[in-house]
Parts: sequence; C-alpha cells; structure tokens
Amino acid sequence: PPAPRLASTSSTVTGGGAAGGGYFDLPPPVDSSSSTYALKPIPSPPPPPADPSTDSAREPKRMRTGGGSTSSSSSSSSSLDGGRTRSSVVEAAPPAAQASAGASGPAVPVVVVDTQEAGIRLVHALLACAEAVQQENFTAAEALVKQIPMLASSQGGAMRKVAAYFGEALARRVYRFRPAPDSSLLDAAFADLLHAHFYESCPYLKFAHFTANQAILEAFAGCRRVHVVDFGIKQGMQWPALLQALALRPGGPPSFRLTGVGPPQPDETDALQQVGWKLAQFAHTIRVDFQYRGLVAATLADLEPFMLQPDGEDTDDEPEVIAVNSVFELHRLLAQPGALEKVLGTVRAVRPRIVTVVEQEANHNSGSFLDRFTESLHYYSTMFDSLEGAGSGNSAAEASPAPAGTDQV
Repeated sequence: PPAPRLASTSSTVTGGGAAGGGYFDLPPPVDSSSSTYALKPIPSPPPPPADPSTDSAREPKRMRTGGGSTSSSSSSSSSLDGGRTRSSVVEAAPPAAQASAGASGPAVPVVVVDTQEAGIRLVHALLACAEAVQQENFTAAEALVKQIPMLASSQGGAMRKVAAYFGEALARRVYRFRPAPDSSLLDAAFADLLHAHFYESCPYLKFAHFTANQAILEAFAGCRRVHVVDFGIKQGMQWPALLQALALRPGGPPSFRLTGVGPPQPDETDALQQVGWKLAQFAHTIRVDFQYRGLVAATLADLEPFMLQPDGEDTDDEPEVIAVNSVFELHRLLAQPGALEKVLGTVRAVRPRIVTVVEQEANHNSGSFLDRFTESLHYYSTMFDSLEGAGSGNSAAEASPAPAGTDQV
C-alpha cells in the first residue's frame, strides 16, 4: 500500500504502486542554528543541468521509507532485508562549524547497526550454512560462510566467539580442509594450562568434583582401606579435597590408593607420574597413607580388570573398598562400536561399591549433521554466556594462588 504521509516533514509522498514501496522527495534544507543537537541535513548532490523539455518530467529523488515517524532534526533512515536490519545515517556538524556560522565541511556519515538484528541474521546464516553442507550444496554454503565473519564482527562477547568457532568449522567442511594434528612439544603443557584456567574460571568442574567426592566420602564411611579408580585423572584437581575430608574423619584417615588413567602425551613425558608425585606430597602433609599408580591408555576400552586390582595379594583382614569415578569421559566411547559395553564390563568385574559419573546432557552424537550442529550451537552458546558472566569474579583467586584443588569446595 502507499506509505503514509510523514507527520513531521513537508515532503509529499508519491505513489507506491504495485511494488509496495513508498517514496518521497527529500525535504528542503533546514537551518541548523535552531537545532538543540547541532545536526545538519546531509547535503544532496547538485542536480545536473536540466533540459527544458524534460524539466517537468524529472523523476524525483527516491528513498526507501523505514516506517514510523521522523524527528524534527534532519536525518535519513533506511530499512533493509524486509525490515529486519535497520541502519541510520546522521551527519554531525564538526566543532569548528558550530563555532563559526556559515562554515561547512565535508559530510561525515555515521552508520549505526542494530546488533540484535545482526545477531539474529548471524544465527540464521550459521544454520542455513549447516543445512547447505548437509545437503552437499557447497555453492550456497560457500556464499553463506563468507557472510558469517562479517556478521560476527558486529557482535561482542560470547556470541562473537561462538560464531567464530562454528564459522571456522563450517569453512573447513566447505573447503574440505582437514588440518594435520599438531604434535609440537607445547601441546601438552598448553592443554594443561587451558584446563587449569577453565577450572578456575567456571563452576562446572568444581561442582562436579564436589558432588562426586561427597558421594564417595559417604560410601567410604567406616572403611579402613579405600581405592579410587579415576578414568580421567588429568591434573588430579579433584582429589586434594577428598584427601582433606578423609584426614578429618573421626577415627583417623583410611589407607588411600588412587589409580589414575590418562592418555599418552605427545611429548612422551610421564605426566601421570608427575600428578601422582604432587598428590603424594599433599597427602604426606596431611598425614594420609597414600599410594598411587598411573595407567596410560589411548582409550578406556584398552583397560582390563586385572589392571585395576592391587599389585600384591590382599593379606589384610579388611577388604579394599573400590570407587570408580568418571567425569566427562564416557561420551568419548560412543564413536567406538562396543567400547562403552567393554568398559562397563570392566567396571562390573572390579565390583566397586560406588560408581560416580558426570556427563554433559547434550545430544551431540546422534541425528543428522544439522541436528547435531543446532544442538551444539545452543549448548556452547549457553556455556560461553555463563563463562562471560563468571569471568569478572576471578581477580581474587588469581591474586592469591593456592595448591590446585585444596580450596575449591
């Protein structure tokens, strides 16, 4: 339908026609001396020499109307992409022009982008690109993947990071780029550093460790010999808190044995033994009888029940009570047929009193590529949003470092 007459301007609305867009003549220049904000209208280019024969038939200068009422100050608005993205161009008079009346300089347009609308378009571009990849329409996917960095640049914080990572992953699928695994000596140390920062900056692992330790502590009540099998020892951050709780138990701490499972290191260092050495030092300071053994395994399916048994014969009258702990490890087995069943059989063979499992509730391993992509996008967007909110509360912890895991509960 024809666009309505603009209430605050004197321009005349011309016919919309079947195209559905309203056009109007630019308003005459406005004296900016009376404007509170010292705004000046954007000067229009001088018209070409008019032919007397065609002067009356000159086509008016057209501008897409953005809808809504306009202010009394001179500005121009445009609506793009069906009204979903809006931008405004406002020319501000320079300070020198404000001081001297009549002085005019070149126009300096300022473009204001609606970041919320751009964020919606960014999510739609990511999902459309993933759908094109699933359909193997790589021509459309390539066109979309080139728009993602531009749309992501208008965002900030968590959304920008998530879009950058997912856009890079889509680009690798579009261009069939599979980077070779980096086997540099810095990988292991850098991964440990990232894990330590992640542990300190968010509550997820701390809460998981606290909940699992509380369940294990209750299962070990009254036992004098206990054994914990950790399917993902990493840096051993979970166990100092449990050692402290056992040391304060009425009647004295039990004999504590820990078996830590971890992957082989790219630099071929014995990282598991270093973790055990640190835990042994901590256990010695709080007077807990501590034994440790590290098992290197590329996958948990390589474990056998005899690997988790004591080294020698059990001569003590009181049997050893076993707890099996797995934090974000079992989901890795879903890509290996039969691996999860084998690990569960190994767990049953050692007859643990308690099994603690912490896993993420996300369906990243089933369904179509688009379904997994969408689920992962929602999951990591929520994760990064919460990390952004928790990032401002780490200054006190960083100012006074303490042994890893000793003050986390």
